[in-house]
Amino acid sequence: MRLRHTLGAALGTLALLAATPTPASATAGYVTYLYDGIGGKPTFGKITGPDSRVCIEIPEIEAKKGTDAWKFENNTESNVFLFPEDSCGGTHIEVRAGGKADPKFKFRSVYFAHTNT
Repeated sequence: MRLRHTLGAALGTLALLAATPTPASATAGYVTYLYDGIGGKPTFGKITGPDSRVCIEIPEIEAKKGTDAWKFENNTESNVFLFPEDSCGGTHIEVRAGGKADPKFKFRSVYFAHTNT
């Protein structure tokens, strides 16, 4: 009888832990994009293993006002939201896992949605 109660309590605890949200974790894969480099030359950018469920500023343009990234390709298993403003502001678009954004869409920050894959 005690074994049954102990086993039931252990299973209940395990179910509770599985249902508890976890903090941001790394997303497998990488994303690529272009941005204005030195002399305005289009330059390749890449973010590998980004954190999920946090806003990420595009590092190469973070301190450069009036500069944006574009031609986004999502090579992760997460859906990604692209924002035209810093701090994930403005009207966003969603790029599905393995997808590409409209190459003309300009963005400054991204948000990787959590996936359970």
